Amino acid sequence: MATLGPELEAAAHAFIARADLLPDGDGLPAAKPVLQDIGDSLRQLVAPLDGEPRGQGTAAALAQCPEFLSALLRTLAVASRIGLDGTCGEAEEARGETGVGLLPACLGMCTHLVASGSAPPPGTSSAPTRPAPTVLDFARRLLRAETLQALAARLAEVRQAVSGGNAGQLKPTVFASYCWLTLAVASLLDACLDCAGVSSAAAVEAEAEARAPPSSAGAAATAEAEQQAAAEECYRSELAAALRSSYISEHIAATTLALLRAFEGSHGQSLSPELAGMPDQLLLTFSTYTFELLQLSIHQAAMAASARAAATAPSVPDPASCQQHSPPLAALGRAAALGPCASYLTLAYGMSVLSYMDGGGTRGLPEDVGRALGEPLRLEARARLQELARAGGQDGDGGAPLQAMPSAMRNFLKALVAAASCAACAAPPTASASAPAASPAAAAAAAGPTTPPAVSSPAVATAAANATAAPSAAATAPAAATPAASLRRLQLGWHTALGLAMRAARMGVRAAEEAAAGRTREQEAAALTAALEGRGTFRVLVGEELAAVTAMEALAVTAQLSTLLSEYRGGGDGGPSSEAGPALGDQADQGAEWWRLMARVAPHLGRMRTLDFYPAEVFGKCLRSRLPTVPLSADPLPPLPPPALASALAGGVLPCLERLFRRAAAAAPGDAGAAQPPPRALLPMPSTDVSARGAAPERGTPELLALMLLQSAYRIETVFDRLCWAWFAPLLAYGDLSQARALVASLGKALAGRDRSSSSFADIVLEISSSLLTAGREWLDGAAARLDRGAALTPPERQLAGLLGAAAAAWLPDLELEVAVQSGRGQYRPYLLYVGLRWLPLLSCAAVPTTCAGVAHPAATAINARASSSGGWASYGEASLQPGRLIATAFQVLGNVRTPHSGKARLAPWTAEAACTFAALRPQEAAAGVGSVLRTDEVRALASDLKAGGHAEAADAAEALAAQLLRWERGGGARGGGRGGGRGGGRAAAAASGPPLAARYGVWVPLLQSAAALLPASPAAARQLLGGCSNPACANLEGDSDAALPLRACAGCGGAASYCSRECQMAHWRSGHREACGGGAGGGGRGGG
Repeated sequence: MATLGPELEAAAHAFIARADLLPDGDGLPAAKPVLQDIGDSLRQLVAPLDGEPRGQGTAAALAQCPEFLSALLRTLAVASRIGLDGTCGEAEEARGETGVGLLPACLGMCTHLVASGSAPPPGTSSAPTRPAPTVLDFARRLLRAETLQALAARLAEVRQAVSGGNAGQLKPTVFASYCWLTLAVASLLDACLDCAGVSSAAAVEAEAEARAPPSSAGAAATAEAEQQAAAEECYRSELAAALRSSYISEHIAATTLALLRAFEGSHGQSLSPELAGMPDQLLLTFSTYTFELLQLSIHQAAMAASARAAATAPSVPDPASCQQHSPPLAALGRAAALGPCASYLTLAYGMSVLSYMDGGGTRGLPEDVGRALGEPLRLEARARLQELARAGGQDGDGGAPLQAMPSAMRNFLKALVAAASCAACAAPPTASASAPAASPAAAAAAAGPTTPPAVSSPAVATAAANATAAPSAAATAPAAATPAASLRRLQLGWHTALGLAMRAARMGVRAAEEAAAGRTREQEAAALTAALEGRGTFRVLVGEELAAVTAMEALAVTAQLSTLLSEYRGGGDGGPSSEAGPALGDQADQGAEWWRLMARVAPHLGRMRTLDFYPAEVFGKCLRSRLPTVPLSADPLPPLPPPALASALAGGVLPCLERLFRRAAAAAPGDAGAAQPPPRALLPMPSTDVSARGAAPERGTPELLALMLLQSAYRIETVFDRLCWAWFAPLLAYGDLSQARALVASLGKALAGRDRSSSSFADIVLEISSSLLTAGREWLDGAAARLDRGAALTPPERQLAGLLGAAAAAWLPDLELEVAVQSGRGQYRPYLLYVGLRWLPLLSCAAVPTTCAGVAHPAATAINARASSSGGWASYGEASLQPGRLIATAFQVLGNVRTPHSGKARLAPWTAEAACTFAALRPQEAAAGVGSVLRTDEVRALASDLKAGGHAEAADAAEALAAQLLRWERGGGARGGGRGGGRGGGRAAAAASGPPLAARYGVWVPLLQSAAALLPASPAAARQLLGGCSNPACANLEGDSDAALPLRACAGCGGAASYCSRECQMAHWRSGHREACGGGAGGGGRGGG
């Protein structure tokens, strides 16, 4: 203990010496001053701990002293077993007062010692390490001494003392000590739960390290780690048993509610003015440990659901996932499930705060309970008014950070998820029809804060009252503490839970918008005064960031509940997948409102300054989990979208996505446009690439993080272009045309400006754009095949085909430029090479800009009439894709030994198609490129690989091309033409002779011509489909949508061309609009002229 310093070391030795005088058992020394001296010594040691970070300095030093730990446990055993009723005379009453004063000091020291095991190492910001063996041993000794059981008995006595109007008869010091005792018990439980959570996370990391190859030097360390892991498993088992037998969480909740009711009756402040902030502290500490319990309970419910699904699935579950959920951890999760009292207080606290914030009803919550739980908000409102009266506040600064709402709403929302998770685990899936549902009145109130039906039945109120007056024996805990019983008592239906979560989201969004609009001090003071008088809400206390976070958490919980409900009903209630059955009308409306709230909260992400990336992370996860998907299929798209997709489109998912891309691109490093919004601090970005861990973090914005979380979902796919297609293609096909083409245009601008972006954002736009075009080519082939069989395209398919052509016209040059850059570095990205190989033969077959009746995009009729005969798709593809370089690069990649087999298997048929079609349509160029672009030996090797891979038709075409290349090398044609006057001249003559082998290696041409006919008439016509600025090189990312850019018509060509800025008009004038404008023909739309 030398590190404590002389004063604290003397106090520690004095405490040890005095604690030795205490007997083992329930007896007490006759002299009351002994207990007082012990308390004074202990409080002298606890005082420095309250002002230092967890796990540092004093606590770490005391945790290494066995004598001190034993003395503390002995003192706690005595203090926790002193009765508080004082019914046996003055001596017993004095002893009780002394005990209740000593017990919080003991518990405070224990809390600091246990918390030192869940704190990060001193001087670091890393994650907590595994608890030290001495700390873990101390925590286990606490549990084995039945400390939680004894504390539960003391809390029952506190409830009896303060209930029924008895608080007014208590001495001020006694009432204060009861409050501090309850706070100390809650803090100790929070530390014990936190230590269990840290050890669980550390155990997972240790098991991952244990799977590494062992070494002789690490044998001792491995044995020590195994011993530590065994001790942690024992700790979790013992904590689970203590939670079950003591019902400590229930007793803390009931005692907290009893004390809050005493405060509401004005007892607290009149008895002890120093406790003015005690209600806030009690509720905050209750919320903290309840959060830990809910995390464990939800985790266990998810684990049980996974095990249940694995039991019915034919596949064997992943062993790694099983190792993360050991039996002790599962037992702890089950023991952590909230009982009726804790559930009641959690939901009542959240409902009270929500009512204060949105002005809605409390769903039958007793008035005195609602006022008691709303007291922290009123205290903060009064404090803010005093601050404004002293002129200490600035306009719109919101004062000190709000404490009451975040913890209350977070636990309220998690309690909804926990109740739904328990219901899903407790009831069989076939019982969905009999799942508890809210009454019509409850459903109406859940939909909005207008009508207040009850959140709790009379049985709940009775259970809470009974728990408040529970007897002193810890073993006689409230009945029905199991999750299923709690759910039955609460009668919380699925739709009620969903409605409450949506109500919280609406409140958060509205508060964020009000805070962002700004307010003066006079307006804030008037709003607070009206709220305290019952004429308004307390939303004025909430800042923009906190409100946006609350909205995001509520939306995330709504998404979780919707997913649980979908799984509970067998996936048939309109989940994110398009394969779900039809949704009910109210569910579809709720899904549209969910997306509208997502779109409304998105602008607040970029203004986060103090909450780091947490809101963006929640937003990205919501986007990733709820974005509807329609898999790539050969079947035609139906005329109407699936329910989930219709809800997302109605809610504004397209503008929401476009805004993310535009803001991430506009705020990227190096982009310092004068017209952009004020720059925000760029924050370190977590890497989604496992191989990049340990490298310096990249800097980015919240919008970029949200997109990176979306990226992490499709990157786990073997063929990730299919998932990108499943997300974005349905939006383009069924979405509003102006919104869909604005998204395509914004992606094109982000792609063109990737050099000014962070590497993470550049990767995202490259991957998404290339994936959409690669999968889009496959879809065009399928649509063309159906047309050849006499089918017709549906309206969504016509819109999708037109927008794919517009995307090709806007994106291909930048994608192929990236291929050239990577090739020059000796590198390549497969997905970039794929898109060029897929689109080169398609565009080559569109040499004549034609369209089929009933096939082209609806807007293409007028466009085709104005389309110029020059600048068709074939010349555009040749200029943008550089056929010779692209095909040569593909053969180099195929011949590279480092190219993985899976990559070669996908690349080979596309390379054959591109090479054969190039030779069939451009024989002179192909003949001139023999030996440089096309090599006979490489084509023969490609044919062999195709035949081995089962691509017989492609293999035959490649063999025919190899034969033709050999003829061209020898200078002869297919019909035995002469050698010609030299090597080059012989090749040209042979090419002109039109060899019959072309019928074999040109096998793809007919289908490609049919697919090319689905595109707009020309690249210029395709660009015009995008609308917007007529400058093809426009990079303006102002605002949230490309469709919202203000345009000014060109006066010279009668308004056929429009521009977003003078700079774009001048740039387009120099690049060719001069001639079109002078002739009066003007090019309307993007790229006209």
